[in-house]
Amino acid sequence: MATIKYITIEEFADFHKVTTKLVYEFADFGLIEISEVEKRPCIVSEYFDKCERAIRLHRELGVNKEGIEIILDMRQKQAELQNELLRLRHQIRKHEDRVSKMFSEDF
Repeated sequence: MATIKYITIEEFADFHKVTTKLVYEFADFGLIEISEVEKRPCIVSEYFDKCERAIRLHRELGVNKEGIEIILDMRQKQAELQNELLRLRHQIRKHEDRVSKMFSEDF
């Protein structure tokens, strides 16, 4: 099964039933990046989810581009903090295990 690496802006807009203008506005605002593939403007796969979220926020909640940027940035930071929390919990467990072994060896 082949993985889609990019999609033209026209195909993306048609699929999501939005205008290409909106996709270009997201790009101009810095929410996504547009790449040229075979001389056609395309969205690279790494931006599919972000662009789809931006469309949903805009369409379903009426959020403007500035608000979308803030929401997506906060979502990214939340994910980073969650990963950091999991890493720290893992470290604590390792240290607790070491301390527990030290005390069990003494008794």
